[in-house]
Amino acid sequence: MDRFGSSRLRIVWACVFLLLTGLVLAGIRSDGNNLLVFGGVLPKGDETINTYATSNLGVLVYWVVPFVILMGGFMGLSGALAATTFGERLKGLFLATGLAFTHGVFLSQVALIPLWAAAWKLLGTPFPAELLQADLLGLLLGLQLLLWSAILMRIVQSNAGLAVLLALLLKEVGSKLVYVVDFGEQMGFSAGGVKAINALVRMLPSGQLPSDPFAPSALPLSIGGPLLLAALLCALPSAQSAQSARGRRA
Repeated sequence: MDRFGSSRLRIVWACVFLLLTGLVLAGIRSDGNNLLVFGGVLPKGDETINTYATSNLGVLVYWVVPFVILMGGFMGLSGALAATTFGERLKGLFLATGLAFTHGVFLSQVALIPLWAAAWKLLGTPFPAELLQADLLGLLLGLQLLLWSAILMRIVQSNAGLAVLLALLLKEVGSKLVYVVDFGEQMGFSAGGVKAINALVRMLPSGQLPSDPFAPSALPLSIGGPLLLAALLCALPSAQSAQSARGRRA
């Protein structure tokens, strides 16, 4: 696990977000029929404010979780995929992806503690169903981003950061292709074409909104598809082994 960050990093990370949690708890407090939010005054129990707070906290959760998972794991994953033999790369893919995801889950859930505290103070419950759903979808998106980063790292072997950037761009592509799936036939696409695009959308990093329902039936394609593709690309020779082969021939 140290390939993804030291124990000291994890301790400091936890301390920082526990400190932020304390600031949130101190900054949002009840005052009769009102809530004092960092100096501002909001009416307690106002439905519009509750809806606004839930929506914005959900978007924040859905942004934080996959981003932290990806940033916390891609460097260790990159090192595992740079092994010289196919067997080592394949083993590294499965092991490093699992460890990267586990490490990212820890970091992301610690980072959410201030948001759960804010939800408790603003909404009266620390774990609203909408935020839990956004967290679950964020975890799925984080795993997808790790897998697509692994795919792109095998293609763009000279720059892991560029592979991560391309994975994030694929997320945007996936979210735009959802409209083609919904309105493709009205736009002139054939039914078979729409189904093909729908399968591609399910494989790409999730374009779901944090308010969308979780669909377990999509997991074989959304997780299994990128994992299979990454495993196949592990057959590509690494840049180091290719350079060694050229050196021996020279």
